[in-house]
Amino acid sequence: MNARITGVVFIATALVSCGGLPGSLKEDIATEHMRFQQAERQLKTADDTIRDAFAQKKDLFEGTVVANSWPGRLNSARAALERAKSADQELARLEKDSGREGVEAARRHAGILLREERDARTIAVRDTDSVQADARKWLDFDHDLPQNLAKMQREYDAVRAADLTDITKTVLKAGQDWPAKKPDLDGRLASLQMAREAAESQWKGAEPARKAAAAGKVGGAALATLIQTDEALAGDANALTSGVNQLRANSGQLYDSWDKILVDLDKNGDGSGREKLKTVKTHYVDVAAKKTEVSSDETWAEVSPAQFRAVENDMGMTIAHKDAGMYDSEAHTTPQPPGFAYMATPEQGRNQYGYWNNAGGGGVWTWLPEYLIMRQLLWGPGYRPIYINEFNGYRSAMGSGRSYYGQETPSAAPKYGSHGTFTGQSYAGSKYVQSGGFKGSAYSSGGSNTATAPRSSSGSAFGGSRSSESTPSAGRRFGGDSSSGSSPSAGRRFGGGGGSRMPSRSFGGRRR
Repeated sequence: MNARITGVVFIATALVSCGGLPGSLKEDIATEHMRFQQAERQLKTADDTIRDAFAQKKDLFEGTVVANSWPGRLNSARAALERAKSADQELARLEKDSGREGVEAARRHAGILLREERDARTIAVRDTDSVQADARKWLDFDHDLPQNLAKMQREYDAVRAADLTDITKTVLKAGQDWPAKKPDLDGRLASLQMAREAAESQWKGAEPARKAAAAGKVGGAALATLIQTDEALAGDANALTSGVNQLRANSGQLYDSWDKILVDLDKNGDGSGREKLKTVKTHYVDVAAKKTEVSSDETWAEVSPAQFRAVENDMGMTIAHKDAGMYDSEAHTTPQPPGFAYMATPEQGRNQYGYWNNAGGGGVWTWLPEYLIMRQLLWGPGYRPIYINEFNGYRSAMGSGRSYYGQETPSAAPKYGSHGTFTGQSYAGSKYVQSGGFKGSAYSSGGSNTATAPRSSSGSAFGGSRSSESTPSAGRRFGGDSSSGSSPSAGRRFGGGGGSRMPSRSFGGRRR
């Protein structure tokens, strides 16, 4: 018995020792080794370039900051590469003798070493690239000195030519019309004025270096000043141009409220498809008089499977809404029934769009005559009265960051969204309904009121309310406000297809 057990243990040990590292891990090790060798060659090239530059242009670099900083940064890169080399050598040993540690332990060890080598190499390459870029900038600037002086002059002229008169007037008016945004608008305008003042100071400070360069007597210190000034002027010129455009766009966005309503869906076999969005925009012509113009347009846009899944439960819903007095980047992106965002709270009782009519004891929202066309654009011809208890359900859901689908009880049919009774009737002619999308609902035709509501992608009961944070549609961004810190790129995009546009309609002042 003991001999038999001993034999089994011997065979198992032999199999483990022969297992070695998996092929995919070996490929990663080989790839990282090649990148390490490439980083070594790159560091040597940078070292040679700096050494030659210092030797050939001793007068240019002697006594300058870069004479010490560049070698120091390359030494840091060399130290990082030494750490990478140590990990690389240990990986080579481990690859040949992984059985000594045991296969699983060797795999874990190899993974750790691979990360260490990659991280150290990345640091070394970053520092090397930085030094090489700075060296090229110095050498190129010195080689084409007249051309670079002319470039500096153009940058300075562009900054001086930037007229802030018009944008100042725009910001002044926007701040008066929308007082809550005045501090932010004033701050953005002040930063533009500071950029112009900084450019003027930088240009004057570089005057001795510019004169020396024009006379052909530029030295290392003067060249450093010219390069720094050139970089600063280029940054100031770009900041002024982009800043003025962004500030003008931000100011204009305050005068618009808009809704993006998902009015149709067309799914492909691979899960991708198209979505049709209606954008209803209310533009304030006169803020003080509450005079507005309303316009509408519809567009089809191709969407990926993930994008399609993000909105497939929200047919007929407003999937993005922005209030007037806000930037586009501040839009609400939790899907909501159309039109609800324009209703006053019961405590307010009324606003410029309508009022709660409590005749007969039950509160019902009543649109003012001048906004009936806007109501039709938001809801379509199938508008139904909105009662105060429904609005309270909407307000409660939105306050928690959840979508409201108008389902009064867990077993009741949802009113809004892709499975809503209102949607099935109001969008009967849509591609979504015609293709049988609504038939998938338990409430499409005589469904039992005890049926289980369809579930959203988050797994919660669909009919009631849905957390915007648990679905792919959460966190969508609109517009390009720079205050958000990111480019608009990061957000969900609309449009991109041919569409029809409804002419603007003007409406009178606000009634109280």
